[in-house]
Amino acid sequence: MNDSPDSTPSAAPEDGEEAPAFDPVPVRYRHDGWTPDRQLEFIQALSAGGCVDEAVRSVGMSRNSAYELRQRADAQAFRLAWNAATDVSVTRLSDGAMSRAINGVPVPIFHNGEQVGERRHFDERLTMFLLRYRDPIRYGRWLDRVEFRQHQDGPAAIFAFRIGRMVRAAWRAFDAALRGEAAPPPVPEPVDRGRPEDEGES
Repeated sequence: MNDSPDSTPSAAPEDGEEAPAFDPVPVRYRHDGWTPDRQLEFIQALSAGGCVDEAVRSVGMSRNSAYELRQRADAQAFRLAWNAATDVSVTRLSDGAMSRAINGVPVPIFHNGEQVGERRHFDERLTMFLLRYRDPIRYGRWLDRVEFRQHQDGPAAIFAFRIGRMVRAAWRAFDAALRGEAAPPPVPEPVDRGRPEDEGES
């Protein structure tokens, strides 16, 4: 007897994430085998915990039998559900890591063998890891290879240059007003376009 229902509704794990719906593998029925309900419970457990060993243990099956079921030619829907459940668990892991980075984790404080309080521990390495991979534009590893160089008098020279432009523009406008003419247009600011050999590069 083959069990091949048209569809099996998905059930939601405890935290509200929905386990993927799928068509169970049509195996020969055995009360201690991979029944449709047991397949669904396995996918739900995998989605909630992300660990295959714990998921198979929760449904009373073995790891080897789970992978044998996954490798069957007619188990495509089961494989896709397995992959989707793993994605859900990875998302949960990522959210948990973000929460620990932002809120820290409680560390008990003991005195004379008794807990007298707790402090919050913030893992800076975890925080930097999350920033590097979630916002690589501003915190990515590529910045470690960028060399920043600036002349010690650079800021003062730039400030003096812009003050000079303002003074010259004001004088030209004042001179034009004395002669009854319209103020001249501003002089375009020169732009450094790099070395001459780089002009042909895009």
